[in-house]
Parts: sequence; C-alpha cells; structure tokens
Amino acid sequence: MSKSLFRELLDKEASPALGCTEPMMFALGGAIARKYAPGKVLRVDMVGCGLMVTGVQAVGIPKTGGKTGAFLAAAVGIVNGDVDACKEVLRNVTPEDVKSAEELVKSATFTLDMDNSTGKQVYFKLTLTTDQHVATVIFEDEHHTWTYLEVDGEVVVDNRRPVGEMLIPANDIDWNEFTIENAYNWCKTAPISEFGRAKEAVEMNYIVAKDGLENPRGMGIQTAKVLQDNVKSGFVADDEITEVLIWGTAGADARMGGSDYPTMVSTASGNQGLMVVMGPWASAKYRKMSDEDGYRAVAFALLMNTYMKYLSKEYVYMPPTCSCATTSAPAAAAGVAFLHGLTPQQINDMLCTSQVQMCGVVCDGAKPSCAFRMFVALFGALEAMMMAEKGIRATNVEGFVHDDLKVTLENIYRLQHDVLHNKVDAILWDIVKEQKTIH
Repeated sequence: MSKSLFRELLDKEASPALGCTEPMMFALGGAIARKYAPGKVLRVDMVGCGLMVTGVQAVGIPKTGGKTGAFLAAAVGIVNGDVDACKEVLRNVTPEDVKSAEELVKSATFTLDMDNSTGKQVYFKLTLTTDQHVATVIFEDEHHTWTYLEVDGEVVVDNRRPVGEMLIPANDIDWNEFTIENAYNWCKTAPISEFGRAKEAVEMNYIVAKDGLENPRGMGIQTAKVLQDNVKSGFVADDEITEVLIWGTAGADARMGGSDYPTMVSTASGNQGLMVVMGPWASAKYRKMSDEDGYRAVAFALLMNTYMKYLSKEYVYMPPTCSCATTSAPAAAAGVAFLHGLTPQQINDMLCTSQVQMCGVVCDGAKPSCAFRMFVALFGALEAMMMAEKGIRATNVEGFVHDDLKVTLENIYRLQHDVLHNKVDAILWDIVKEQKTIH
C-alpha cells in the first residue's frame, strides 16, 4: 500500500479559505472581472446554479461585520478583492472598503438569477460592465476555479469542460487502495511528520470555533454557545459528548455569521472542515490524550469525509443533499471512534447507521442554521458509534443501507442523481423570489 495516497488527499482536500464558499466565489468573481474592466462600474450581472444563488443570501461576508448578500459580496470583491489570494480574496478588505461597496450597490445596477441549464453542480457567471470595458468570468465544478474569461468580446481564457467531462475526483482514485481499513492503518502507523496538514487544520479551526463561542453574531442561532451556556447552568452534562458537540459546531456558527478568520476546509466546505477537525480534537483533549493522537484522529476524520464525498461523484463539491449532515458529522464521529479504539469494521458499521439518520436530507443553501443541523447529525453519529461498539448497526434490509459503506453511498448517489439533481435548488430559488429576499 502506498502511504503517499493519503498524504496527497489530505494536502489536496484540506486547504485554507476565508469565509463561506458562496460569498467567496462572488467576491472572487468580482475581483477578477474588475482586474480586466477598470472604469466607472455601471452594472454587475450574475447567474449561478441554484445552491450558489440561494446560499449567498444568508451567510455573513468576512470583513464586513456580518453583512450578507450576493450584491455586497461581489461589490466588496470589486472594490478591494485580492485575486492572487484566491480563496482568501477578502483578506485585505477594510471598513472603508465595505462602505465603498455599499455605495457601489446603490449606484450601479446589480442583478442575480439562477441558471441550472449548464448541468454543472457548481456554476457561477459574473459580468461586470463599466464605462470603458465589459468583462465576464465563469466558475465551474469548484468554487475557486474560474474556467472562462472574456474581455470586451474577446475570449482570454476558456478551460470549460463539457458536461460529460465534469470534474469527478473519484474517477482518479484506486478504490482498492482507498478503503476505510487502509486509511485507518495509515493514520495509526505513518510517521507523525505526515500529519502537518492536520496540525495546521487544528490550529486554524480552533481559532474559528473559539470565535463562534466568544463572539456570537446577529444572524447566527448560536447552536454551540447555547449548549455551552446550558452546561454552565447545569441543564446539560459536562461530558465528552457535549464537548464534541460544542466544539464540532462552534466554528460553523462563526463562519456562517461572517467570521474574519480563515478556515481549513474539507472538500471545499469550511463548515465540514470545522466539524471534521474540531470534533475529534475536542474528544482527544477531553480524554487527555496527546497532541499526536489528536492529529492522527483529525487526519482520519478528514480522510473519511473525503472518502464519503468522493462517492458523490460529480456532486463531490456541492451535492443536492446536505453533506454537512450526511458526511462531515459521521466523519467527525469516525475520528472520535478512532480515538476510542473502534476497529475499521465497527467504523464502517457506524457510518452506515449514520446514513439512516440523515439520508435524503437536502441542502437548502448555506445559512446560519447549518450549525444546528450539523449538531443533530453529529449527535446521531456519536450514538451510531456507541451502537457499533456493541455490535449493533443498521442492516441491508433498511432502505438505502448496505453492509458496506461504499455500496451504501453508491445507493444514495442514485437518489442524488435521479431524484434531487436540479430539482431542489429550483424550488428553493422560487421560494427566495417569493419571499423577496434576493440581495
């Protein structure tokens, strides 16, 4: 078995990003277009897949004090987005920039609409028109990957893939090598020098989670802080499960509220990275285990999230089901199980049981209440872990579940592809328009 596969996956799918992926993409699109279209801004026209245009409405934009909306996200990117910083495009934004962006939203014309016709699960197009130039940038397949740039009618970059050639990382994986058991054994035995990315993830995501507990934001429902407050009041027990739940969800509270701190993401999702990293880390600290034990457990959780997400095939980076609930919560619990000494077979069983709880839960866009859904899913996944320790699990007579996790997730992929794709987000966009919350 080549140990390099798991190190490669950690380095590829865990990387820093500032802010929720939706406003980040809108800001990055604005910054790229502005680079090629100087002059007085006249209008900004944006279209995107359903989950992009709905998810950007409710989450806080970093460096803005928790302000929200597609128009402001794009405007802040236009005013002072750092194109070279990519997923940290907003890192240099100042309060003065935010004021300028708000004025821009008032003075120029901003439009937003949904376009599901491309067949891409991740799709966003921004056209910036100034009194001197017109620039169009398109993102496909990944939130930070711009594949098309046109300036004044001339195509500058065109790396778009046909729908039949969508980005599917699973196609490049040797699934005989990428197994739960092999990932487990690598995390147990590889030299500690292989876990630098896990250490970075803990250091980065601890700050975000702490921010969520200490600085509750206006729109957030404060899932973790409410739980922590009830520990102090005596209503909730101060035990390991509670610690895992608090630290596993606190970062999502912060990030959805517009935290100014960068996050180590997992498969393009900051919320998933926060839960997958901080859940096992909280368990390790509660159990007074070594930092090395914690880093190994975090790495295993990150790999399990990647394993489950990759089996969504073309939906790996934005599925119609809620990955925060269906993959990151079970993956975080798998990291806890790793510390508790469960076997790879028991972890397979607990992950299958976890799918019973959240299978079919749809993604209805990024929002502050994501943290609450993640809390419910993580609690259930921890219960599945305790059941697996006793030899109890959901079996292959129960809905989508198969004895093997890989087959279970292949079954759920059929639900994503044949039932949910392009349907859920279309309904959501209609609701957003009816509720007149587009901004």
